[in-house]
Amino acid sequence: MPATRPHLDRDLKRKQILDAAERLFLRNGYEATAMAEVARRAGVANNAVYWYFPSKDDLLAAVLGRRQQRAIERLPARETLTPDEQVLAMLAELDQVAKLTATVHDRARHSAAVAEMHEAFHATADRLLRSLFQDAGLDSNDAAQAAKAMMALIEGIHLHEPDRDTPTRDDLVLWTLHRLAPDLARGSTASRGGRQANREGHVSL
Repeated sequence: MPATRPHLDRDLKRKQILDAAERLFLRNGYEATAMAEVARRAGVANNAVYWYFPSKDDLLAAVLGRRQQRAIERLPARETLTPDEQVLAMLAELDQVAKLTATVHDRARHSAAVAEMHEAFHATADRLLRSLFQDAGLDSNDAAQAAKAMMALIEGIHLHEPDRDTPTRDDLVLWTLHRLAPDLARGSTASRGGRQANREGHVSL
């Protein structure tokens, strides 16, 4: 059954609010973003924001939840990426919201909506990392522990060393990944070699 006009209008307004909030949160941070400014940028009345999102925490959770869903949809199929590339793709997505990492950890202690969003992120990242480690031959218990170690490292860097340059950070994360599961390093090297051979073979035709 097609959506009625009121439903379309509500969906559009909700999107406008989320778009405006995302830009402001990422540019100015959570504390410096006022709900009134979100309303102004979205082109809606102040009370309209609270109609859709009862609090700024609810709005933050919705913004980050939408980003997470879009990030998942953007990721190429696992079989098209090496393990290293999968981890680096996850890091690249996290880099885009690095300004809000500390805020999420703080607000999750006070807001059920932010806590739920943060738990959903951890569950998604945990599934990805567990699968990588299990594919590399770790049993389920070791894969779970390795996934936790990787997430602790990644979040620790984002929280406590936000100014660390990206290449150095990536090298550290991949070094840890390969030490936890040496087969991942060999698999990534073999995959890169195979792709390079395919590209060279394609060029020579």
